[in-house]
Amino acid sequence: MTASRKAAAALVTAAVALGAGCGGGSDEAVDAEAIEGRWTYELTRDYMLENGISQQQATMESGRHTAVLRDGNFSDSWRTAAGTTGSCSGKYVVEGSSVTFYWKRGCFGDWKMEPTLEGDTITWSDVEALAPQATDEDQKITEVFNSVPWTRAQG
Repeated sequence: MTASRKAAAALVTAAVALGAGCGGGSDEAVDAEAIEGRWTYELTRDYMLENGISQQQATMESGRHTAVLRDGNFSDSWRTAAGTTGSCSGKYVVEGSSVTFYWKRGCFGDWKMEPTLEGDTITWSDVEALAPQATDEDQKITEVFNSVPWTRAQG
């Protein structure tokens, strides 16, 4: 990720113990099929700046994000209010109650977190930046990017 997408993620904020209406954030196993799909989330520039993200990164990575999770692969793409676009992609691994995201293209800074799925919304907890990008700054970016809910996209 550029200091950009440490967190997405949602992809982004993808980015996730999920059974129909079952929550995560516990020791329940994540239902890998329940988190698959297309998700959207919003990272406003003001929100990012208020939470300590640099002006440059907030300008380049704010906006409406679309995270796609399918068969262990994920992508995060976004469009800023100014119309600039960006995207990154990688792999994700479901293990027990957590999902680990590994960037492969466009971004850097892998991370792990626990999902809670309620209806068509995923919220993330226990967000952890992973080595080698696991500094205090990386952790902050990861938390900011993944503290907004993801909503299942229709269609």
